[in-house]
Amino acid sequence: MANDRAISYDARAIPVQQRGAERVDKLLDAAASLIDEVGIAALTTSAVAERSGSSVGVVYRYFPNASVLVLALADRNRARFTAELGARIHAGQASDWRAYARVCVDVYAAMARTEPGFATVRFGDVVAMRLNEKNANRNDELGLGLMQFLVDQFGFAASPELEFSTTIAMETADAMIRRAFQYERDGDERFIAAALMLITQILAPHAPDAG
Repeated sequence: MANDRAISYDARAIPVQQRGAERVDKLLDAAASLIDEVGIAALTTSAVAERSGSSVGVVYRYFPNASVLVLALADRNRARFTAELGARIHAGQASDWRAYARVCVDVYAAMARTEPGFATVRFGDVVAMRLNEKNANRNDELGLGLMQFLVDQFGFAASPELEFSTTIAMETADAMIRRAFQYERDGDERFIAAALMLITQILAPHAPDAG
């Protein structure tokens, strides 16, 4: 995978038909399990084909190389994170902005524990910066969505300063949770707690109840 040339992954290329979507999910499941076992650098399309019970031709039909597979897995991770976050918010777990921050961290950590490949790939930020010719940080789009929720639901005032602080909060949480799962499969709770503490401190000056 390390020799793959720079590419841009387009999620719109993923089939929407049920059979095609199920096949893609099966390939991504295989890639995720292999990443946990051998790491991203050793991931190959032939290994994914063997693990998923598919032919290499089927893998190439959707993913021309292992890099595209990893970015597709990152997009699926983001979709699942957003869906779980939405479900917890709908269940009333985000009564205020601090509770919202806690839910974000809880979902993030839970996915690192239970979602194959997530602790390594997450939302593809580092992977995309290495592979995408535009050198884009894939955390940014998610961070903007989280900021907009603060504005719409909790009365934060939209501003470039809030956008920057949300970006810092997103990168901080990503770094802390990555470190939490670097050596412990279930995550070092100290780093997870630190992620929440730092996010809260970063966002607090922008909150309607600041001061």
